[in-house]
Amino acid sequence: MRIHCPESWPQVPGVDYSSEISMAAILPQAGQQTYAFFGTDALQVDEIANILWKPPFTAINGWSEQPAEIVMSYIVAAKVTRASERHHFQYRYDFEVISCEPMFPKLRTVRGDWTLEEYLDTLQNRTCFLWEEASWCGSADVDGLKYICAHTSTESHMELLVEEIDGDMFGLLSTHIDPGGEYCYLGRRKFSKHEETAVRKAIDQAAQLVDTYKKYLID
Repeated sequence: MRIHCPESWPQVPGVDYSSEISMAAILPQAGQQTYAFFGTDALQVDEIANILWKPPFTAINGWSEQPAEIVMSYIVAAKVTRASERHHFQYRYDFEVISCEPMFPKLRTVRGDWTLEEYLDTLQNRTCFLWEEASWCGSADVDGLKYICAHTSTESHMELLVEEIDGDMFGLLSTHIDPGGEYCYLGRRKFSKHEETAVRKAIDQAAQLVDTYKKYLID
C-alpha cells in the first residue's frame, strides 16, 4: 500500500496545542472536510488517497524524536475534492475524510509489495541497498516491533518498522526521503536474506532512541 506523507495538517480550532491534547479532539473524522500540505504535486481530483497522520509533535519533528507516538499514528483514507494549489514550496489539497484507522493493525494485515531502495555501486559493479550505506542509525522497541531510522551521506533519511518471528524478519513499513523525492509504503512482507542482512547491520550500529518531549496526549 502506498502511503502519502503530508508536511502538515491543519490545527483543529478551539484546541490548545500548548497544553494536554485529547486525541479524540484532533483525529480526522469520517465525513469531515479538511486539507493538508504536501511537498510534491501528485494527487488527482476524486482520487482516494491513503495518508499518514501523525500526532502534533512527530508531525513536525519526526518519530525519531518521540518513538512512543508511532503507535498513536493513523492511516486516513480520503477523497481528493480539489486539486493542488501552490503555496510557496508546498501543495495544498482539499479532502473529504472517508476513514481514520490506527496504523498498527494495518501494518500486520495489509500485504506488502515493496522492497528496500537500491542503488548501483559503480565501483564494485553491483546493486546494493541504500540501508547498507547508512552513516547513522537509531532504533526503538515499539509495541513488539522494532523502529529503525537512518541517514546517509547523500542526504537520505529512511525509516523502517520490522517484526521478527522465529528468526525470520518481516518489514511492515518503509519510508525514504531525499532531495529527489520521497515515498512511504505500508504492508507486511518477509525480507530477502540480503535485505535482512542490511537491516540487521543497521540495528547493530543503532543508537537507542528515547522520547524527547513530555507526555501531552490524552484519550
